[in-house]
Amino acid sequence: QGTRDHHPAHVVLRDRLLATVIACFKRHGAAPLDTPVLELRDTLVGQYGEGAKLIYELQDQGGELLALRYDL
Repeated sequence: QGTRDHHPAHVVLRDRLLATVIACFKRHGAAPLDTPVLELRDTLVGQYGEGAKLIYELQDQGGELLALRYDL
């Protein structure tokens, strides 16, 4: 249960690959986007309408309803 740990060598490789992709995108005029991984469930349901069926819903330890966006 939980998430998997990654070997340091794999993390270094992943970071290098990601840096290469980011540099390529920037060369071609792409702008960075930073968006939250988790959103309040009600916020996402209102944005996606029928697509709300594709939202992965969960609840935090305090009982608040959260969701993961399927498109990210």
